[in-house]
Amino acid sequence: MNVALLSIGFIKHRRLYPAPQKKKKKINLRPCLGCCFGEQKYSSRCHMNETTRFNVSYCSDPLFKLRVLKQATVEKCDICLLNENNPLRYGEFVEKVYKTQRKIRAHYFCLLSGTNIPQNGSTPAGIAGFKISDVLSSYAEYREKQCYYCRHPSAPVECAQAGCGRRFHYICGYSNSCVTQFGGEFRSYCDQHLPEGCRVPVTTKGRRCSICFEDLPQVTEPDYNPLSIVRTHCDSECPPGLLHRECVQRFAYTSGYNFKCPLCWNKAFRVHAAEVGIFIPQRESAWEREPGAFKDLHKRKCTAVDCKVGNGRNAANQLVGCKVCGGQLMHRQCCGVSDADDYLCSGCRDESFVRLV
Repeated sequence: MNVALLSIGFIKHRRLYPAPQKKKKKINLRPCLGCCFGEQKYSSRCHMNETTRFNVSYCSDPLFKLRVLKQATVEKCDICLLNENNPLRYGEFVEKVYKTQRKIRAHYFCLLSGTNIPQNGSTPAGIAGFKISDVLSSYAEYREKQCYYCRHPSAPVECAQAGCGRRFHYICGYSNSCVTQFGGEFRSYCDQHLPEGCRVPVTTKGRRCSICFEDLPQVTEPDYNPLSIVRTHCDSECPPGLLHRECVQRFAYTSGYNFKCPLCWNKAFRVHAAEVGIFIPQRESAWEREPGAFKDLHKRKCTAVDCKVGNGRNAANQLVGCKVCGGQLMHRQCCGVSDADDYLCSGCRDESFVRLV
């Protein structure tokens, strides 16, 4: 056979059957179980990307009168002298103007974890309860102290273990398996003196986070940090779940007083979460702070499209609210239930949610 024909046939063959190409990795977007609460409905580690990292709020509350830096910055924290900005890990990076033109910047968790930084003010005073004068005077206590992990100065956190004396930046501690307990006396511990609850071995092989459904870090990974995983096992009825620490922290930011185990809804989970380094704001939940969140409760009128009773004074006594959120008031006759405890509004009548009620 002619060589030219063979080459033509080969070319045609390649045109008809092109070489196989590498498959693009498919990103599975799974429903997020609660770490975002309205910020993003589906998650592929939604809390980890740059666009949603800063979508948390605590210090941004107008009550504090603070400016919160919502993007990467070259400005340094006046406490640790580092400029990393990740509110899920280090707390919000805040800026306070005092004496007209002077500014002080700090990671909020640097303030909370600083061994020699007292919190003597009321909630709106200074920086979320930390008086400016107390923060400024605390510099002398740690400015010359060297971080055990990075060897740089201004290490405000000291291990609470008697006789240890190790000091570190909160940011360095986060990356080196240290922990600050956000409760009680707000004690911090280095990686050599972790409390017993933080030293329980965790097996992550084949496991996924129960909030974002993404893979968990493996023990074999070079940057594996056991404290980046939070366990759930509140009681005998709670499934032994594993959660990304950042997922739990975002959940805590949005839940506030209503923070509880995302698997069994046990509020006792708050104690364990605080002991392993989760900051839980003492305030109402994000969904309760939305404008008009409780407007239906004040109207005291039936919200049914075709009300069968009317909104007279006597009819108001027959109104029932959703057993979950208390909203969308309806007459028992309009919502079709005989027992008020059986009524679910349209917003809460979700198949995946009803199983948890």
